[in-house]
Amino acid sequence: MAPKSAAGNLTPDTEFRRGAGADSAATAFGPGTLGHLAAIQLYAKCPTAIVDFAAPTVGAGTATLALTASGVPTGNNSVHFDIKGVEFDVAWNASETADTFKTRAIAAILALTNSLPCTAVTGGVGIITINGKVSGKISNDIVVQATLNSTATGTEAIAGALVGTNLAGGSTDADFTTLLGNATGTEYAFYAPCLSNADTELTTTNNVSRMILQIGQLNTGLNASLQQLIVATVKTQAGAKAAAVVRNSQVMEQIHCTNARSLPCEFVGREVGARLQSDSIDPSANRIGEYLDGLFGSKNPTTDKPSAATAEDSLTNGLSIVGYNASQQPILLRPITTYSLDPNGAADRRLLDVQNVSGTYAVARDMRSALPAEFTGAKIQPDSLPGTDPPPRGVIEERDIKGFVISRLRIWQRLGVVQKAPLDAVIADGSLIVQVDVSDPTQVNIVLPIRIVQPLAKMGVVVQRRVG
Repeated sequence: MAPKSAAGNLTPDTEFRRGAGADSAATAFGPGTLGHLAAIQLYAKCPTAIVDFAAPTVGAGTATLALTASGVPTGNNSVHFDIKGVEFDVAWNASETADTFKTRAIAAILALTNSLPCTAVTGGVGIITINGKVSGKISNDIVVQATLNSTATGTEAIAGALVGTNLAGGSTDADFTTLLGNATGTEYAFYAPCLSNADTELTTTNNVSRMILQIGQLNTGLNASLQQLIVATVKTQAGAKAAAVVRNSQVMEQIHCTNARSLPCEFVGREVGARLQSDSIDPSANRIGEYLDGLFGSKNPTTDKPSAATAEDSLTNGLSIVGYNASQQPILLRPITTYSLDPNGAADRRLLDVQNVSGTYAVARDMRSALPAEFTGAKIQPDSLPGTDPPPRGVIEERDIKGFVISRLRIWQRLGVVQKAPLDAVIADGSLIVQVDVSDPTQVNIVLPIRIVQPLAKMGVVVQRRVG
């Protein structure tokens, strides 16, 4: 779900279009827009993903940034551009005016339209005006840096973004209200919204809270939609953590990379793709420390790398924080849910890792499809007493369903998703319940108190020197 540009042909709020790869996202949302960039990341990790594209009502205000070239070089020089992590050089040759360089720079930016969420136009003599392709606050997150590659040979200079500088001018966020209302008829594994940092970090009612509310409302009953939400932030850890604590949701993951150059939507797209691919093989796979290929972290990873204390604080407060490996490449320290507090406000780590949700949902979906297929056309009665006649043909008892349920759970146990010892315990003590409903004899109530196999996150090693 992403706001589109004028070049995209989705109908906002009402159309849900089945995607067919990243190129189809460029058509739907517009080339280089947030939805297209998220789709590039998603399909790179899971090429076979089944994805629906949808666009909300777009926000207001054009995010913009002016770069000013001035002077004339006496020798050949060039300007290095870094736009949301996409880096390229533009020549500024000896004796060329700033306006000549400006024209070449604009052409270079426009040539990268499929990779950049912004366009470039002239803003006057020597002025390169960079505009977000999508209006609203979401384009305020685009970071630009432009510097001379070499010391000035003459009077040439480039100003406006000597350090990473955000576009500014987007004034409101997209409104997902109508779009979410129209999405209720389909069960999605994940909601993948392209949101601004400002919207995600807002701790009052916003698009994130609306999505959590909708997922919760559809997550109960016989036709429960087993859905999850992934969002991302790329500014300060403090703002991101505050938002995660407020959400405190077991169905939500919030990725955070301090001062990342890649956009939040790109982190969302990559994480959704990675989880779809991983869950299709092993919904309890250990993804701790996964290299976030295709994404650009901070320009200064040494400065912005989370300390051990910061990382632990983030994990304690429901934030899936990004760190760096020895090669300064971004890695996902640990994918967790935003759930960190129980209803009484006490710390609660029982749903820490996202695999607790994905694993449970995988089992639930399997039971939802396997049980009707196994007992199609059957009639049901409570278990008969010992010594009585067996049930007639076509009539099953609670124990028949229970035996089938246990056999399915043993499959998940052997696949390394469900823990064996807790499963043995609930079978033995009767906590695994299959029972005809006392008020509705046509309904069988099934309670599966399973535990998901946990990831290996750390090791505590004590080395003792023996004396004597």
